[in-house]
Amino acid sequence: AATPYAQTALVFSFLKSGTFVLGDKTASNALATTPTPTVTWWGSQWYKLNALFSGATLPSAMKGFGATLNAEPPVCGGNYTTVTGNSPPPPPATTIPSYMGVAVSSGVTMSGSTISGNITSIVVVKTNTGYQPDPSHPGTGTVIATFCHT
Repeated sequence: AATPYAQTALVFSFLKSGTFVLGDKTASNALATTPTPTVTWWGSQWYKLNALFSGATLPSAMKGFGATLNAEPPVCGGNYTTVTGNSPPPPPATTIPSYMGVAVSSGVTMSGSTISGNITSIVVVKTNTGYQPDPSHPGTGTVIATFCHT
């Protein structure tokens, strides 16, 4: 008798340019917890709502958007930079995918007005409604899969 095989495909998209970011501890905890908790990938409280395994304090100026990547789309083992505040602005709400590839960082540092981070993983986030490219309208969702990990 033939053995039945089932396959599942998960279709997701990256942003046209740049990437949203989660802390590595935040992403790992979300994947290990049932039911999956909501994570924040953008907003004025991003630095309080994300955590790193290293325990390092995240810069309060980081809102969760890595504007410049060393590779587009983002890659595991890559890195990103951005500047403080809401500049450059993140993408408009109409361009946010329902299932989005989000960078996971184990290190986020600030030097002057430049914020830099590494990309240790990329996870797929099912995005919630409500995001706006204004830090007072956070971007949230649930982590549903890991795309790659270094």
